[in-house]
Amino acid sequence: MNITLNPQSFYHKQNLPAQKPSFTSNYQTIGKLRPHCTYFFRDDLEWGCFARYLNLHFKDADRVNIYNAACSDGTEPFTLIMSLLKVNGKEKSEKFFPIEAFDLNTRLVKKAKTGEIHFLPGLYGVIDFLNLKFRTLFGDTRFLSYKKQKHGGLGVKMNDDVRRMVNFRVGNVISKVRNIEGENTVFLCRNMWMYLTEAERIKLAQNLGQNLKKGSLVVIGGYDYRCTKARQLLLKNGFEETYVDKVYEKMV
Repeated sequence: MNITLNPQSFYHKQNLPAQKPSFTSNYQTIGKLRPHCTYFFRDDLEWGCFARYLNLHFKDADRVNIYNAACSDGTEPFTLIMSLLKVNGKEKSEKFFPIEAFDLNTRLVKKAKTGEIHFLPGLYGVIDFLNLKFRTLFGDTRFLSYKKQKHGGLGVKMNDDVRRMVNFRVGNVISKVRNIEGENTVFLCRNMWMYLTEAERIKLAQNLGQNLKKGSLVVIGGYDYRCTKARQLLLKNGFEETYVDKVYEKMV
């Protein structure tokens, strides 16, 4: 289930200006008009399989650098942390932390730093709760505690040791990729390619191809795969598909 809205239809319904928006203006406009739409263990990536793959792929590395673009309220990096710890254990997972997470939305980054995450209302909140229970084999309280929000809804507070495994910052994905150096990199840029113009998508894929070293990984989302040319652009810029769906390895 993917609840991300189609950005083109969304813009049309809101009667926004007809000019072609840039990544920054597009992202900030959507952030003002509707809340972010994401949830724990978002099911367009098999998180357990991905965690096992990371352990095998980087078995000889002393340190792995994980970057999470468009991290929103922190749901995605916290999901990855829980997956790595549950599947591989603390000792084997330490080399993946801290995760460097960034987003253009200053308000969301500030919220993510607190480790407090609100469940989406209605059915999606129920799905969030059940995902946390079942995907962690009812070991969710190792990572978080549940709490009532001021508006009456349910949310979670990530435990301090988990929260410290992520560095949240405000940042632009295009400029961030330009500054990445070193080997053993994992770059998650999931369900955010639709917020880029076509020229920016091409530039992002080129920067990933130029700056990431051989063996590094790029992860995209289900919406990116279905509704943009992210896959084709990555294949064109030196990446190949792995046995984990939507995960691509730099080959040269």
